[in-house]
Formats: sequence, C-alpha cells, structure tokens
Amino acid sequence: MASKKRYGFVIDVSRCIDCRACLVSCSVENSVPMNHTRIWVKDLGVQGEFPNLEHTFVPYNCMHCENPPCVEVCVSGATYKDPNNGLVLVDQEACIGCGFCVEACPYDARYLDESRGVVDKCTGCIQRVEAGQEPACVATCVGGSRMFGDLNDPESEVSKALKNAKTIQRLDYEKDGLDTDPNIYYIHGDVLESGLAPRDPRYTVAETGWKKVLAPAIFAGIGASFLVQGTYFTKQLIEGEKEFDE
Repeated sequence: MASKKRYGFVIDVSRCIDCRACLVSCSVENSVPMNHTRIWVKDLGVQGEFPNLEHTFVPYNCMHCENPPCVEVCVSGATYKDPNNGLVLVDQEACIGCGFCVEACPYDARYLDESRGVVDKCTGCIQRVEAGQEPACVATCVGGSRMFGDLNDPESEVSKALKNAKTIQRLDYEKDGLDTDPNIYYIHGDVLESGLAPRDPRYTVAETGWKKVLAPAIFAGIGASFLVQGTYFTKQLIEGEKEFDE
C-alpha cells in the first residue's frame, strides 16, 4: 500500500436521487453563506427513449485536481495542494480575494465570499477526515452515491468501488498543455455524453502576468515603500536627537 495519501471522491451516478441532503450538511458543517454553496447536484434531465427513460443527477464539487490551475494563478499562495493528502485547499488568512482562482477553475467549483473578502470551496471536510470521520456530504448521502477516501489505498471504499465499477469517467480538462487530472471519479453513469464538461479557464494569463511579473513588482514596491518610510523615520529621529542635544 502506498504510504502517501491521495484523497478523492468516487460518485455512483446511478444512486443519486437529488435529495440535496449533501448540500444542507455541507453548508451547516462549514458555515457556508446562504447565497453560496461548496457543492452541487447537476440535473442532467431525462435521457433515453420511451419507455426506457432515466433521469440523471450528478453530485459535483471541487475536483481536487492533480494539476490544479487555481494553484498556478494564485497571487498570494493561499490556494495550494496539500502534499500530505492531495486535497486542494485555501489558506483564507493568506487569501487577498482577487478572484483569479475562481476564473481559472474549469469546473466553477469555488466562489468569492463577499462578506469576508476571501475565496471558499470544498475542502473534503478535512477537519472531519482528520478526526476519523467522513466528509459531511458523504455521511449524509441517502442513496450512498457519494464516497470519499484514499485512492492510493487498495482497501479503501473508493478503491474497491473503482475496482468493481462497470464504467468509470472523469471530467478531465486537457487543452493548451493543461491536464487537470481530477480526483473525482464517476461510476455507473455516462456524464460525458450528457453534456457535463469543464469549461475553458477564463483567466489563464494570471500565472504569467501576475505571479511571475506583477506580483513580484508589487511586493518590491511595498518593500520600497517601507524602506522609504523607515529611512524618513530614522532621519527624523536623528534630527530630533540633535535638537535635544543642542
């Protein structure tokens, strides 16, 4: 068994009944504002031909990508991929609320909390996982559609579900040299043929324009400002001491 954890979700599309218990429990557990949500259930509508019809619902949240574009565009380094478990997280104390990561995410899986001025998203309920519990959405899933665990552990529920699945799909985004390699696996349902797909990132230049060029310039400017203020303060202090001596 691999020693390094790689947490992810396996979602059995055939078992989702759109009860929305996952959304409620997630909001309560993580104090999500009423006008926002960290997770969704996508209604793909009725599919097939009469009388062989089915109504498909797809649980959906942050993909916790192996190569997350949100991390690449983050100016302050607040968005990061946890090296110990693979989850994509946000250090909200470091977040400056610029919103570049929101635009860069091909899955529209994060939002800007205007009341606090920070970005928020699914964390896999890491606070519960570290306490030996399942994420709130998984624990309250009535149909057993949502599963979560260590994909590197062959004995985990998610690994066993993938091993026994008849069909496996991911909403992988591969374009312009980017391969997100998401850690949500959909089983027992065709989510791709139903039109559910990632979008093109709306802010792909941020990593080049901000992180590599403008951000260092801004930080250098801030540093220079402090230097000027420090120099001015020191000068004033010295002049004050001279006046006192006289």
